[in-house]
Amino acid sequence: MKTIIITSLLFLSFSSLAGEEKNAINSYYTTYEVDSSMSATETKVLITCDFSGDYPENPHQLRYGLNGSDSAEFLSTNNELFITPAAGSYLFQFYYNSYFREIETDSIEVKPGVITHISLYFFSSNNNIKLKKPVIYLYPETATSVFVNVKTEGLAFTYPILNDGWNVIAQPDGTLACNGKNYPYLFWEADQSIQNPFETETFEGFVIAGKDALTFLEEKLTQLGFNDKERTDFITFWGPQLAANEFNNVTFEFNEACDAYGTLDITPKPENVNRVYMIWSKTDASALNKTITPQSLPALDRSGFDVLEWGGIEIMNAEL
Repeated sequence: MKTIIITSLLFLSFSSLAGEEKNAINSYYTTYEVDSSMSATETKVLITCDFSGDYPENPHQLRYGLNGSDSAEFLSTNNELFITPAAGSYLFQFYYNSYFREIETDSIEVKPGVITHISLYFFSSNNNIKLKKPVIYLYPETATSVFVNVKTEGLAFTYPILNDGWNVIAQPDGTLACNGKNYPYLFWEADQSIQNPFETETFEGFVIAGKDALTFLEEKLTQLGFNDKERTDFITFWGPQLAANEFNNVTFEFNEACDAYGTLDITPKPENVNRVYMIWSKTDASALNKTITPQSLPALDRSGFDVLEWGGIEIMNAEL
């Protein structure tokens, strides 16, 4: 059997924010091959998949749709799948798993008597972001010599300089003495890669209008148990950024969930270590149509030798 490539088309889908460089998020291309074993009315669509990173799910299942339909089948060991729709024009949708972005095509004609070959390249849905301003407050019950270290990937900046850790004298009011200078908190930032929690039609959190950002933050931080200084530090950093947008997707992560970004080593061991990260992205009024489960926020235990760390992550180029 002789197969002849008779035509080749290249399609790329792009997503961008105003004023920002376009970044390819989905890609595919289509070729047509004559197959002498096929009848003049028979159709075949060969789908092949490639990925921008690891795809540990096993066996490998591809979810796909044609003009809005919904099916799922297992790929071969070569990450291929044959389907046989009727001849015609289709908008295809392809989804592998939550670690990769969905691919949506323009109209593709499925021709009788030839193999329609759709080659897919799945880009990672993880976002390279900066974990912004994690700050660490220490509140021992008496003046205490404390060692603090942050273990993380992509560490970009610390203040004071971290070296092999911070050695500080911590006062009950939160004042920290390090290398002969006083600080209100310990500061670090890191370049990270995380999955966007707002890409689906449902998430646990909040959609907040920019005009309501101040009221929202005051209410939620008070509910968590932030003191006046902590609340002011948080709001003066994040408040203007949320207020500048029409709407914002917001969700919070706490304690063990924050270990995904970095772990804290503190000696002597505090009675309570409270870690609070706000994950957010700019959005618009369409977010109000999503099914959002309001997030239940805990009341933090601030008793004993207490440590509070807060930080945040802005998801850039997020799906609105």
